[in-house]
Amino acid sequence: MNKVKVFISYCTADSDKKDSLKNLINNCEKLEAIVVPEEQSNLEYNPEKIKKHLDKCKVFLPILTSNSIHNQWVNQEIGYTFGSNKIQMDNIYPIIEKGISSDLKGFISNSVDLNYRYENDFNAVAERLVNKLKEKFKNYGEYYIS
Repeated sequence: MNKVKVFISYCTADSDKKDSLKNLINNCEKLEAIVVPEEQSNLEYNPEKIKKHLDKCKVFLPILTSNSIHNQWVNQEIGYTFGSNKIQMDNIYPIIEKGISSDLKGFISNSVDLNYRYENDFNAVAERLVNKLKEKFKNYGEYYIS
């Protein structure tokens, strides 16, 4: 079955959030989480892996926290996603830690749906977002037109 590929952008310090989101996504029949790890021993190959996977994805979910807001990889993934125009703007859903909202700059700050903010309830917000994706793509692979 053809699944909607969902790219999760995160920093290593937020691996617990990434794992939780990935599990929620992969428990959906029509969705598949794509995660490219931050491999310290293989950094020169990561940009190509990231671009390859981003180009195949229909949805982009950056996890934006006080840990990730200044992370080089997360910011480059955001920039590449907006610059490549391969993922439609209405398929970009950042999950944002409430304390950093005022620090957001660039593409994310006012270009996309910013309705997924959390304080202590990351899993609840992630579940709400995944439910939205399930509903949006419920007919994907049957007669869904992007």
